[in-house]
Parts: sequence; structure tokens; C-alpha cells
Amino acid sequence: MDRITRRTFLKVAGMGGLLLATGCRADLPAGLATAASPGSANGGAGVPTLPPAPAEILITPTGELYTQSYAPAPSIDLSTWHFVVDGQVENPLTLSYADLQAFPRIETARTLECIGNPAGGPLIGTPVWGGFEARLLWEQARILPEAVQAKFTAADGYETSVDMEWITQPGVLLADEVNGQPLPVEHGYPLRILMPGLYGQKMPKWIERIEFIGERFLGLWETRGWSDVASVKTNSIVLQPGEEEIPAGATPVFGVAFAGLRRIQAVEVRVDDGEWMPAELLRDESPWVWTQWSFSWEATPGRHSIAVRATDETGFTQSTEGHSPLASPFPAGTAGIDQFAVAVVPR
Repeated sequence: MDRITRRTFLKVAGMGGLLLATGCRADLPAGLATAASPGSANGGAGVPTLPPAPAEILITPTGELYTQSYAPAPSIDLSTWHFVVDGQVENPLTLSYADLQAFPRIETARTLECIGNPAGGPLIGTPVWGGFEARLLWEQARILPEAVQAKFTAADGYETSVDMEWITQPGVLLADEVNGQPLPVEHGYPLRILMPGLYGQKMPKWIERIEFIGERFLGLWETRGWSDVASVKTNSIVLQPGEEEIPAGATPVFGVAFAGLRRIQAVEVRVDDGEWMPAELLRDESPWVWTQWSFSWEATPGRHSIAVRATDETGFTQSTEGHSPLASPFPAGTAGIDQFAVAVVPR
């Protein structure tokens, strides 16, 4: 499947310092792929004919999903690797990879976003994850009331923690597959954890140990000033048009919106200084998967700006404007409005 190209400010080279600061990196404008591919308008070279909005929820190819790390990926030998659940539990567990494979399997699409993703940025994606429900381990381990947080330790030395409400909520997944294949090394082989509502900072790859602790613990990014909660903020992204120059006429504009645990209730699009206009929504059954939106624009020749904002089920509407797309999302992520300029040329 060919991906639709994105506007030039999403190029990774333009974000280098930001990506290094948050540990997130995209080799492509990752996570924002569709099955459609651009052609040429009336045979004109360099001016694409834009495809219609996708009719199904976009699934991110594994190779286009962003990565997050602070050190080189570890080399893991499954013959000696074990996964430990201990600390404030009645029954500490030490499990081999084969033990984990024996749990009932599920597959589920989940959106994953980096806390360092700027407004309209590429550090977000929605693959299909395979694994098992973490609650099955909690039932075996029997967590004690004294537990205040779950502390995670990964094979690369990365550590972080979450409050009990995040680790014990429904939908926590221990994943060993992505898009029907074993996790690639760069995405956490052999095991990673996914918790609805949180940025990737709180969901380690290469996870080896979950220790339930009776005190608070600050991990790597938290000690550097990033949010200790790291819950996803409501945000929306324009995927198309992703070109700097498009032909005049009927133009399908579309993108995605995401709010973590909260459902997206509405998405609005603004052209230039006009009114905010409602977009059509394509929702998954789960709020843990991004919502797609689409809007039909009759593009006239000239230079125009396009902006998008989302409203979630709590009534919150994105309102922060005027920031550079490379503005820092430090320390807790961004809900800034995605907006960019596009040149419309006569057909």
C-alpha cells in the first residue's frame, strides 16, 4: 500500500532536536498511511490528484510506526529470558516466553502516540496488536492493597511507573505481535505493554519486570521534567492535502483525531479566516482507536490555510493556535491546533 505524502514540515529532518529530546523517532511521516496513492492532475507533472477519504479505519503498517527509545535496542535470548511480576503481591511470578504464549490470545487495534508529538506531527499510529490481557497475570499474582504504583523495568534499562488506576483498568495488553507478526526488535521484541489513555512514555518496550511498589517512583523522562501522568491530550491531524501544491476544484480533506480514553465527539475544519465547519466522522467501536474525519472543500486558486480542531466527549475543544508545528509539546503533550498552508493552482 502506498502512503499519501505529507507536508514538508513533517519531515523528520526538521524535527531532529525535538525527537531526540523525547526519545521518539519516525523514519517516515509514520503512522499516517492510507491505501490510496496520488496521481497527476490532468496529466500535469508534479500536481497530484487527491484520492477520496478512506472508507475504513486506517491501520498503520509496522514499518511506518514511530519508535521510542533512549538507548540502543537490547539483544534478547528467549532461551534465558523471563518476565517477572513481583513486589506488593501475594504470589510473585516468573514466566518464560512459552508461559506467556499459553494465555488466551487477542488481537486489537490501538492508537499509540508519543508525548513529544507536536501539533500535526507524525509520532502517532494505529496498528493491530496481538497478545493477552494483563488482568490474567494480576489475578494470578494477587496484588496487595499496599501497592501504590506499578514500576516497569525494560531490558534496555528504561524505567517508569504508573498509578494503580492505569495498570488495573480494563484493556491493559501485554503485546508480543504487531500486525499479525512477532514484534520487531525496534518495537519491543519480545514483549511490550499497552495501557489505554497514556502516551508511549509510560508503556515500555522490551519489558522484563513489573514491580508493584508502595511508594512513588519517577522514571527516566519524568526526572527530566516530562509529565508523570502522561495522559493523552485531545488532538487532531490533517493528513490530506499533504502536498504544498494542489489543483483547484473539489478537494477531499481528511485526517485523524484522538483523545486517549475519551471519544471524539466532533471535528471541525477552517479554511483561511472563515468559520469552523463540521467534518464527517468515521469512528471505530473503541475510543482507544483514532477517529477519522473528512471534509469536502471547493478549492479556489491562490494560497490558503487549513486548520482542524477536535472536541471530545467531555466538551473540551482544541483552542490553542498560532504555534509553530515544531513548537515543543513539553512537558505533557500538546492539544495545539494543526494548521498549514497550501497553494492551489488552476487546473
